[in-house]
Amino acid sequence: MQNWQDEILKAWEAKKGKFKVSDDLRDRLATQFRGEVLYGEPMNAHTSMRVGGPADIFLKPVDLEDLKTIIRLAEEEQIPVTHLGSGSNTLVKDGGIRGMVVVPPATLSQCRLVDQGDDWGDLEVESAVKITRAVHSAREHSLSGLEPLVGIPGTIGGALFMNAGAHGVEMKDLVRSLTVLEKGGEVISLGREKLEFEYRKLKIPRTSFILSGIFRLKKGNREEISARMERYQKWRIEKQPLHFPNVGSVFKNPLPAKKGEKIPSAGQLIDEAGLKNVRIGGARISEKHANFIINENKAIARDVLVLINLARDKVKEMTGILLEPEVRIIGED
Repeated sequence: MQNWQDEILKAWEAKKGKFKVSDDLRDRLATQFRGEVLYGEPMNAHTSMRVGGPADIFLKPVDLEDLKTIIRLAEEEQIPVTHLGSGSNTLVKDGGIRGMVVVPPATLSQCRLVDQGDDWGDLEVESAVKITRAVHSAREHSLSGLEPLVGIPGTIGGALFMNAGAHGVEMKDLVRSLTVLEKGGEVISLGREKLEFEYRKLKIPRTSFILSGIFRLKKGNREEISARMERYQKWRIEKQPLHFPNVGSVFKNPLPAKKGEKIPSAGQLIDEAGLKNVRIGGARISEKHANFIINENKAIARDVLVLINLARDKVKEMTGILLEPEVRIIGED
């Protein structure tokens, strides 16, 4: 059964371009919401790819109470809500996003050691914390496990939502529990056994907002942890086009049909299809890493989407493998 937000979104998508923010809703936001409200806010200012049309309503909540207000207003006014971290793995289409777009409150920015044993420690990280800051915080507590994620852009909330990972480590391997704000404004804790992770995805209702995660990490030597962080960061700089706006890895790596089977990565498949350096408009498939599309010269979302479809179709034609996007694609054409 669909939850109420999915049903609202489906209804809104059926009447594209017909929504208008009512004066009543503006008044309610002005009197009941304490954070910043932006109308018709261009999403190219809030995504790492620097593309995307306007959001009807862009909300910057002050704190948890503001988040509860958003959930209440959205249900009462029948408005879909899109949660956005730092927009690092998100492609917003040129038509923009209907309804409300919400970013985490800046107050959700704490990293704290909440428990420890002889050889482990539990680090609680709130959703607005940048991933790299969480890695550094773990190192300061001499805790190991997060190092492979150093340098990945984005917030911990987004990383949990996308089950982000690198070098064989994913969020699901480290997270012990989540604190989540649910429909009705209830704050609940979900243990690892109640979390359904998939490859680059956490199955969680659209209405739920991740407030924080607790990571079970191993105690280690701080100097050795630092050395590993440096190696991972050096690898990232050498292998990825970090000097251009991008969305990170565009496609998920194909999964083998059976255990032990070796299969090329998405980047290798796109490279072998001869698509490195192919340009559409202001976007280009990176010459440095074929699973990255960069915004080289004032690209629009359509440029990026054409390249995504080109890469998927060409790889399918040559290998029979259908690549699945890792990037979150949202909004209207």
